[in-house]
Amino acid sequence: MATTLVRIEKDQEIRQRLEAERVRLRKIAGLAPPSHFHRPVERAFTADERKQVTILFGGFTWKHEDLIRAVFQGCGYRCEKLPVPDVPAFQLGKEYGNNGQCNPTYFTVGNLVQFLQFLEKEGLSRQQILDNYVFFTAGSCGPCRFGMYEAEYRFALKNAGFDGFRVLLFKDSDGIKAASGEPGLKFTIDFGLGMLNAMHLGDVINDLIYQIRPFEVNKGETDRVFHEMVDGLCDDLRNRDSFEIEQRAPEWLKPKFKSNKILRNTATFLARCMSTCGARTT
Repeated sequence: MATTLVRIEKDQEIRQRLEAERVRLRKIAGLAPPSHFHRPVERAFTADERKQVTILFGGFTWKHEDLIRAVFQGCGYRCEKLPVPDVPAFQLGKEYGNNGQCNPTYFTVGNLVQFLQFLEKEGLSRQQILDNYVFFTAGSCGPCRFGMYEAEYRFALKNAGFDGFRVLLFKDSDGIKAASGEPGLKFTIDFGLGMLNAMHLGDVINDLIYQIRPFEVNKGETDRVFHEMVDGLCDDLRNRDSFEIEQRAPEWLKPKFKSNKILRNTATFLARCMSTCGARTT
């Protein structure tokens, strides 16, 4: 009986060693089974962090960026735009990013790394940067390089020593999302319509500047006037009161809105849309 048990144990050991050697040889030959990619689990950006976490973004014209920042601030978020990308940012993107990327990727990715390095030079520890800053950008699920920007940001940040830095995505398919489905940044009606206003206003202003500037009498006057105008629009987007139908409706309608949530939400949404359209027309 004892001899039989010893023989069984030896057979099992031989099979395990053979299997281990087979796996090693297949790996050397490049025949190892594929390891499927799984999106890394990201630490959530929670509602409790809104007062201490600064949302970073960039990549637009100065008009769009000022207006977008005003919308963020008007919705109660701390927000700051990144500096204009320069050649050193491009070089950082080349150093920490993947090979063979397009120039916009190197500029944008390197610009974020450069700003975080600047914060570190100003005295913030890397853990403070990871805790108190997040990056907001657009994303896509498509097969083009734009769909890989998120991965490129994470790859470069990891190589630069900022592994775990949070990246928030806005997608046309599912709105604002982090890996955890965080509640810290919500796509509300006010936020969505505010961003719609900011993008439309930025496009119109950008077009007007290029049409007016060639005919200006005093050089630089166009930019000066439009800077003042954008500052005024930013104040409006930042300080505009949120439209609530229960506060604006006639007295005889208020009880109906108060007792019917669906009616109240629908009326509020339509009224905010009309207000947004009216603001753009004005």
